[in-house]
This record gives sequence, C-alpha cells and structure tokens, in this order.
Amino acid sequence: MHATRSIAVIGAGLAGLSCATALREQGHRVQVFEKSRGVGGRMSTRNFESWACDHGAQYFTARDPSFAQQVDIWLKAGAAALWDAQITSFDAQGWQTIQSSSGRYVGTPSMTAPAKHLARGLEIHFSTTIDQLLRQDQVWKLHCKERGLLETHFDTLVLAIPSKQAEPLVQPHSATLYTRCQDAVMVPSWALMVYANERLPLAFDAAFINQGMFIWLARSSSKPQRQSGEAWLAHATTEWSLAHEHLTKDQAAPLLSAGFEALTGYRPQNIQTHLWRFARLGHASQHGQLFNPDLQLGLCGDWTSTEKVEGAWLSGQALAQDIFRTFDTTST
Repeated sequence: MHATRSIAVIGAGLAGLSCATALREQGHRVQVFEKSRGVGGRMSTRNFESWACDHGAQYFTARDPSFAQQVDIWLKAGAAALWDAQITSFDAQGWQTIQSSSGRYVGTPSMTAPAKHLARGLEIHFSTTIDQLLRQDQVWKLHCKERGLLETHFDTLVLAIPSKQAEPLVQPHSATLYTRCQDAVMVPSWALMVYANERLPLAFDAAFINQGMFIWLARSSSKPQRQSGEAWLAHATTEWSLAHEHLTKDQAAPLLSAGFEALTGYRPQNIQTHLWRFARLGHASQHGQLFNPDLQLGLCGDWTSTEKVEGAWLSGQALAQDIFRTFDTTST
C-alpha cells in the first residue's frame, strides 16, 4: 500500500480533471487550480440572453474501451447523450450528405456537463492563475498572480494546460519537459456564434467545410436538451485564424459574419465571437517523456496525444498511471 501524497493539478479542463479523479480514487490528496471561473476548458458553452451555444469542442467519440466506459457513466448520469445529427460537407461541388457510423456524443445540457461530473468532490480553486513553480526541499510550492505564494506545498505536480502556457513554468526545472512543450505547436481558431429568432432554412445540423474561411458549421441548438432558441456555431480555419489572430473581437466580427452570410445566405443579427488561442495541434511532438519521476512533475492534455476530447481524457489517465508506478516503487 503506497503512502498518501499531496498532489496539485494545474488546469481544470478534461485532461486535468481526468488525472485528478484517477489520483483521488487512489486515496491521494488532490487540489486543482484553474485560472478561469469554471471547469471544462474548451468543452465550453456560451450563454447569450435566451440562447446558448457550444463554441469550443463540438462533440466527442469513444473508440478506446476505457473511454467508452467513462462515456457510459456520463450517459447513465445524464451528463451526456448521443447527438443524432444530420451531417453534411461543403466543397467546390456544393453540399453533400455524409454517411457516418461513428457515434457522436455531446454533454447535456451543455458541453461542460461531463467536466462538471468529473469535478464532483474535487477541491478546485477557481480564478487562480499559477505563474511560477518553486521546488524546495523535495516539494513543490506554487505562486499565483492573484494572491502570491500559496502556503500549501505538494509532493507531485501535474500541468494540464496548453503547451505554450506550460513552457515558462517547466523551463527552470526540466529541459526535457520544456522541449516537449516546445515541440507541440498549438494554433488558434476564431469562433462565431450566431443567434437567430427563427429556424434557419438549412437542411442539416452540422457540416464539415472544405472551402473558404470556415472549417466547421453546426446548429448548436439541435443538440439534446439545448435551449429552444436557434443558435449556430462556425469555426474558422487555422489559416484564416492565424492571419487574423491580431484582431480584436469587434474587428473580427464583421469579417466572420460576412463569411457566414456568404456560406449560408443568412445575414447574422445577434452574434458573439471568441478566439481560442490554443485550439488545435499545428504540430504534435511524437517523442519525449511526459513525466519526470525525480521531480514528480508531469504534463497532460490533448496536445500530448490527439486534439480530441477522448485524447484529453486518456492523457490524464496515462499520467496518473505513471505517477502511481513511481509511488509503488518508492513505498516501503
């Protein structure tokens, strides 16, 4: 039986919550630190008056048996449901229906629901931006932007944040982990949320766009247990987002709206925009360790495996297993 350890997890996205719950189930004392006001990361839903729109991750699939078991838990708990969507694609030949046997799941009543289900019972500190890691006497101490140096110290530290955000934190401590962060390049994506008073006359629920400024279009309100208002989401391509990453939301809004009108024929009236600065993997690192057992410092996130919800959850589980193994070898 291994000794109980004190563990800090930075980041309350799905990877961090997956790792934290696995560690807590082994009896360890786990605290999660999150810079925003809620859990879920890019599994996010934006509310606007009487509408709501999933503007980050759009759905998830379950191909790995262990993740399929987790999805089944969410389904039984009412935190997820199958999205029986009419899917099309758009390219130079126009709109074409896609036949797909892959089950697409969504959180219910919003995309944050699976993360909230994982977070139950976890000690999570919101609005806490960790900006420095200190290693003293074989323990970790954390410094946050809002309150300075935190009193609690930890045996093990998990960084479940985008690679670019992890870089400056790990650089003073591990050259190998720093290189791993540098190798994994994440790229941005502009999101356009459109709210309409009437149902748009589009004969599909979602579409993969293979031409123009967008890559994905979805009727967010078609997902199970959503609010009744008509809401659409459009994600811009990596190329367009990189070229316009410097714009403010107000500057990007008319460009995104014009693109939506050109694609659908509908001129948006009520919109919101959001720039996901670390939305997709531009280049994935295929080598290098994710955990330093001597430092008890590890990394997890969808950027360490695949840019999918499933990949994020699996990365958290994998890091927890690496940590377990070091605990087993050091226990007496």
